[in-house]
Amino acid sequence: MMRVLANLSFVLPGEVGGSEEHSVRLLRSVIEHAADEIDLGIVAHDRLFDAHPALVPCSAARIPGPVHRRAYRVAAESVLLPRHTSAAALTHHFGGRLPARHTRPAVVTVHDIQPLDLAQNFSAAKRAFLARSLPRTTEKCDLILTPTQWVADRISERLGVHPERLRVVGPALGRRPVPSERDAYDFGDRPVVLFPSVTHPHKNHATLIDAMVQVRRAVPDVVLVLTGGAGLATDDVAARIAEADPDGSFIRHLGRIEERELMGLLADADLVAFPSRYEGFGLPVLEALHGGTPVVAADSTCLPEVVGEAGVLVDVDDVEAWASTIVDLLGRPERRAEMAAAGAVRAERWAPPVAAATLVEAWRDAAR
Repeated sequence: MMRVLANLSFVLPGEVGGSEEHSVRLLRSVIEHAADEIDLGIVAHDRLFDAHPALVPCSAARIPGPVHRRAYRVAAESVLLPRHTSAAALTHHFGGRLPARHTRPAVVTVHDIQPLDLAQNFSAAKRAFLARSLPRTTEKCDLILTPTQWVADRISERLGVHPERLRVVGPALGRRPVPSERDAYDFGDRPVVLFPSVTHPHKNHATLIDAMVQVRRAVPDVVLVLTGGAGLATDDVAARIAEADPDGSFIRHLGRIEERELMGLLADADLVAFPSRYEGFGLPVLEALHGGTPVVAADSTCLPEVVGEAGVLVDVDDVEAWASTIVDLLGRPERRAEMAAAGAVRAERWAPPVAAATLVEAWRDAAR
């Protein structure tokens, strides 16, 4: 049995977005489907284990103290990890970088290289830090895992990494959407378009909001539901909503909500619209496909790779195309049913047993 140490010291529950879900789901899939092959140890802080109790039996070390401070987490990671890596066949760092003190073999998951591709969305300090740590990481680690081939290609192109040192390991499916009471949101029989995303600039809320103004002319009772935490574009999104829907009659901005509530909204939605300009994977799209909710996504970055033929892809900046596509699909329930069935089939590519087997194979190759 191979001993693997997973470093999740970077994860603050609820604060790192899709990378938290990606990491936790993959490790849960290993616990559930590869326990006879892998002796898994996890290094993380108490808040992570409290938020994800399924990981507790694999706790190798807990980071105590003020983990909300990044400098403290980095220092604690450098002290704790070396105490446990010597007994492991390899260490997998899920946070996109190698710690200053590390042992080999080392595997690193790089979720995307957005700090290089969209540097304007990051502080000067973070840009400088990642500009140093990303090239160092890709040079010194033994294997780099990415959630999609698109991310792997970007790393190869921008950082000069040979494709043989890159491996695509996508996420593991989470829970299926669960039925909820539409009355709780006062939707009634109104058609619902859902966009679950943090309000960061690259998520492109403006294009969807502008498109939905046009959709409403053709489908007067439509509802646009926005979920997700506050990002750098929160004020701009709020202003756009106020301009598009001054009386609050068709746009609901719910902010960050609990997972079960989001799963319920996915079950209720007639469509998930995802106009993001930049994604390393786009977990909400996979969740929609998995639950049989039809998806309209931007034709940008990795989204065509994830959606495939199971959804509809639209030019990321074409407001009229977004509007006409949504109107067409809302008026064609039989087409939505076909898309829902195709999406559920496609999502099985990321079933937990498949994800676990792919990750274990990558670990074994790195250890060799």
